[in-house]
Amino acid sequence: MGFFSFGKKQQEPTNASASVEATVSGAFVAQPEKARKFFDHAKQMASVGNHEYALMLYARGVKLDPSAMAQHEAFYRVGIAFYQAGGKPAPREQIKELEGPGPLDKFAQAEYIWTRDILNVDVAFKLLDCTAKAGQLDFGAWIAPQLMKLISNQQKQSKSMWIKAKDLFSAIEAWTEANACIAEAVRMDPTDTQLAADYKELTARQALAAGGYDKVDAHQAGGFRANVRDAAKQQALADANSLAGGEDTDARNLERARKDLAENPMSSDAVQKLGTLLRRAATPASEEEAWSVLMGGFERLSEYRFKMMAGEIRVMQMRRTLTAAKNAREARPDDASAKAHYDEVRLQFLGLEGQELREKQKAYPTERAIKAELGRIEFELGNFEGAMAAFQACKDEAKLRIMATHMLGRCFAAENWHGEAIGEYREALQQLGSGETERELPIKYDLMVSLMEFARAERNGTHAREAGEICSVILRRDISYRDIRAKRKEIDALMKEFPA
Repeated sequence: MGFFSFGKKQQEPTNASASVEATVSGAFVAQPEKARKFFDHAKQMASVGNHEYALMLYARGVKLDPSAMAQHEAFYRVGIAFYQAGGKPAPREQIKELEGPGPLDKFAQAEYIWTRDILNVDVAFKLLDCTAKAGQLDFGAWIAPQLMKLISNQQKQSKSMWIKAKDLFSAIEAWTEANACIAEAVRMDPTDTQLAADYKELTARQALAAGGYDKVDAHQAGGFRANVRDAAKQQALADANSLAGGEDTDARNLERARKDLAENPMSSDAVQKLGTLLRRAATPASEEEAWSVLMGGFERLSEYRFKMMAGEIRVMQMRRTLTAAKNAREARPDDASAKAHYDEVRLQFLGLEGQELREKQKAYPTERAIKAELGRIEFELGNFEGAMAAFQACKDEAKLRIMATHMLGRCFAAENWHGEAIGEYREALQQLGSGETERELPIKYDLMVSLMEFARAERNGTHAREAGEICSVILRRDISYRDIRAKRKEIDALMKEFPA
């Protein structure tokens, strides 16, 4: 510890207290170059044994670039070395140096406190909480196994400790660890029926995540779930993972699977295997047989996942019909009948997809990714009130928060409630983290449009000027973005009409 001296003898990178939350329109922008100076200095200090000061430098770097996973790993290794050298928990005055108003500030501070006291389970719980609130799910996925080991090694264990750990791991979507925690809680109190229900729900969430239902894409029409959005890619992946190659081998696999199911009709594995193989065959006949197999499995075994898989076949088939109608419309842009046919098929598709999602929601009532997808469908159908309710319910889940906030703003804008829309867009921008610049432009564009409409409604030049500033940012970044050049002219006209 002889090398340690805060703010006096140690020379560190400048701008150490720069706010990581201050950016254009309030969105967080990572500063990797500034962060690298702290990380490099931390590595140097650790190499000469000054672990205490190195930990503070790592924390300051994390505030500037929280997505740098390699640095989190180095941060953790130095924390272990600090503990092994007899290091003490951080005093209050050092913790205060990392204080800040935003969730990323609190995340960096919590990681620092934990690395200074790495076997303290209460401090670890606080780190999990801050990780969830900051939306740092990649970090959460990495640190969850480490913290699970720490919790499991506690001499004094209780049901309440495992339930708290389950809730915190669930918040960062570490489903494996959350399931392990609830299993421990059930082991301690097998009479608790609520715990058993929670265990069933977490198992369902883990299955949804494994199936791709937790994938969120707010800017792609057709859904938040990557595996359902692109059936062609889904089929290619299935082919790549096929049990064996060649038509003859595939046929033999199918026959074995049919025989296995015939001999073991109450076997979940047999239903799953045959249904999957038939879907991979990707012919109209095999898809119909797969649907029958899966629905039969659902009726015999009452396992909802089979009904869900059967429903996905119908959605996939309908999506192909929709794609064909869309291609026909684009090939004949002046053909009114082609446009009418596309519109009709699109409504049918949205209706079917909505029906399947409502059933999923009944089976998994707390799964907000499904609720978010339902909100998207309601929005596309013009049912903005229903969409608002869905997106409002999704705002408290870290991975859905930005998307839900943005879409809620779009709902308000569609109802011409532009004041409320502006508030939601600003909130979404403030929540953006590092590496999310591709999500920034759509939100800024929508904010700009609502400011333009608000300027017209209020006859207020201040809103028009702010719209112009945002338009300028978009133009400098991507002059071909949507109709941004036309919007520039509209805004110029607005500023002339409503001078400040």
